[in-house]
Formats: sequence, structure tokens, C-alpha cells
Amino acid sequence: MKVTEHIKKASGKTLFSFEVIPPQKGSSIQELYNNIDPLMEFKPPFIDVTTSREQYIYIEKDGLLDRKITRMRPGTVG
Repeated sequence: MKVTEHIKKASGKTLFSFEVIPPQKGSSIQELYNNIDPLMEFKPPFIDVTTSREQYIYIEKDGLLDRKITRMRPGTVG
């Protein structure tokens, strides 16, 4: 179900959802499940697993600009 559908279905009730960060590469997906399990008692209609947006860094090299793409939290599972 889409987020907008959850909101329409709520009929004026307050909804709570959560946003979590995926575990680092090399970690188990079980780490994510362990973090989500305690939240389930609140019956969230959805849980968003987010990723860091990319950023651009411009480096001047030999009179030219070189654009590098970086992430605040590279190397996550998901």
C-alpha cells in the first residue's frame, strides 16, 4: 500500500511511521530487523529505510573543475 493510501485510510487519526538507516556493508540485515522489532508495538503503517542522498564536490584541477559524487554514509546494505 502506498503512503498516500495509508493517510487516506486513517480518516483523521494520527499515524506514526519511522525512518531508519540501513546497516553498514559487512553487517547483517538482521541488525536492521533487530532495530525495527521494538517499533512494531506501535503498529506503524509503514517504515521507511532511507539512504543518504549524493552530494557533489567540485575540485579545481589544472584550471578545470572536476565533479566528484560523494555520499554522507557510503557502503550501506540495501
